[in-house]
Amino acid sequence: MTRRVLIIGAGIVGAAVADGLARREGFEVTVVDRGPRGGLLGATGHAPGFVTVLSESPVLTELALGSADLYSGLTTQPSGFDRIGGLEVAVTESALGHVERRSRMAASMGIDARILGPGEAATLAPTFVDPETCLGALYFPGDAAARGSVLTGALVARAEEAGSRFRYDTACTAFSLRGSRVTGVRTSAGERIDADDVVIAAGIWASQIASLAGLDAPLTPIAHPYVYGPTRRKAPSAPQPFVKWRTETVYARDHGDRFGIGTHTNDGPAVDVAALHEAELPWPANDFDSGIESALRLLPPDHRFGVAERLNGMFSMTADGMPLLGPSTSVDGLWIAGSLWLTHAGGAARVLVDLMSGHAPRIDGLDAMLPERFAGHERDDLTARALNNYRRIWMPAD
Repeated sequence: MTRRVLIIGAGIVGAAVADGLARREGFEVTVVDRGPRGGLLGATGHAPGFVTVLSESPVLTELALGSADLYSGLTTQPSGFDRIGGLEVAVTESALGHVERRSRMAASMGIDARILGPGEAATLAPTFVDPETCLGALYFPGDAAARGSVLTGALVARAEEAGSRFRYDTACTAFSLRGSRVTGVRTSAGERIDADDVVIAAGIWASQIASLAGLDAPLTPIAHPYVYGPTRRKAPSAPQPFVKWRTETVYARDHGDRFGIGTHTNDGPAVDVAALHEAELPWPANDFDSGIESALRLLPPDHRFGVAERLNGMFSMTADGMPLLGPSTSVDGLWIAGSLWLTHAGGAARVLVDLMSGHAPRIDGLDAMLPERFAGHERDDLTARALNNYRRIWMPAD
């Protein structure tokens, strides 16, 4: 018997789920997205695009490995996934201790990583690493830079080739329920689409969509600053590794034609996305400029670039920093994949496809991601914890 699956959201998560299900026997897949084809109005179209494999959480590391495997198998033009490597740079003694601890963690998980001296790190990423302030760095040769739009386009094409249908400029406005089971959705076109299963992969709007089914999915959309330098007249043949200063919550990427840098030092607040058509807001100079100025001071003095473009993009956080991934326990047939970056999106989609197909999950620790694990908690407290996780996003656990 064919199972009709409706996926809400055609970003990288929704596209990867559609691709995976369409390649399994017995699924009929439809994807609806409120934006235009190729528009990517959500976080996928705004993400700086680095894929860092090693996480403090083993299950997140497994999701990242799954993502890297999926992305590297896609044929794209231009390249959507480049293993340019990643550097974690220490500029304080405490940060150096953190680098050394993560080196041991990487070894325990079988992930290729090695500690570099200041000169070696600066040679790999001369635009970003100041040898005068760097005390050491951890280098991950397998880390990568991703182009979300390119990867998503490739996944959509594969999913459509396998039989998935994508419907753009179509928003979900209501759920059809029979008792506690979802039976379909109503759309902005005034129609009903019947479904045996519905997957919410709507990014920063996932919580809003879930509420239409009476489900509380406590995701906190947060504004985040990222800036680009001027366009370079001639891009190098090979980009530098992306760089993180984890304890300063700053990161930088060589985009080929320009450089970019972002920071997590802003204080929020959480954003109400109900009326937003795109995962971007006007730039709030008072909140973001000082953080970007501090981030740029981490670069070598001769490479501190002027800001040519500012992006106030958004993504969602949870109270414990883990995604929402899996089935709802209160609404039968409803599945959620939320608070997922490019780093974890592909791996999470594979897990969801396995779960929906009745196959044993490929990784352990998925209970930490159950969508309704926060039931009974006050939303204000969950929001405050999510904002704190954002500011401490790469810091070691207390």
